[in-house]
Amino acid sequence: MGALIRYHFITYIKSYRYIPPLALYIISLCMNYTYRPNPVLDSFFNTALFLFFLTTWFTMSLFHAEDSSQEVITKLHVGKKSKYFMSKLITCMLLFTFLSAVSIAYPVLLDMFEVDISTKQMVFGFIIHWTFSLLGMSIGLVFTRDVVREGSLSWFGPLFILIVTLAAAGVSFPYQGGGLLLYVLPPVSAIIQFINEGLNKFLVFGWALLYAIALISLYLWRANRRDV
Repeated sequence: MGALIRYHFITYIKSYRYIPPLALYIISLCMNYTYRPNPVLDSFFNTALFLFFLTTWFTMSLFHAEDSSQEVITKLHVGKKSKYFMSKLITCMLLFTFLSAVSIAYPVLLDMFEVDISTKQMVFGFIIHWTFSLLGMSIGLVFTRDVVREGSLSWFGPLFILIVTLAAAGVSFPYQGGGLLLYVLPPVSAIIQFINEGLNKFLVFGWALLYAIALISLYLWRANRRDV
């Protein structure tokens, strides 16, 4: 599995598909901390939202780093499609885990906050970024070519969901007037509100985790049913 993960990393780097989302990530991170001092929690929410959007992009570009013919050869070489897809998932998770850590380390090392940040706040900030990234990855997965073969839908679909989710981040929970639609979106709005109001954090992070697991399971089920 380790060799396969290294292969995916090398393939992704050689494809140069990571450059646009990585450049946008660096720009957004620097812009968020242009001035000092900054509030801790609000700053973390801002960069976590950036990462939520960009992780979807990273996921789709990483999963499409191989062209279709090379992907078929790799799957045949690996032997098990499930192992191939899981190795890509792990590669993607390692990537956004690293970006989540950078999102915390950058402002801490440059002393960008208005108060001295505690270890507990850093860990909590990392969890927020990691959770938002996991949600972004799960959205990207269900629109990869392993699930969706229509090219226009593969980009329009996640873009639409991301825009609506970010717009819904300003809607109070429980949602009013949005009906079922807001409840089937990634629970970004609920996470922000629960944390700001000091409500049950474990509940909302559990909701986010179950949401991501459901989409990842859907992806694995659909991808494994595809022909080689």
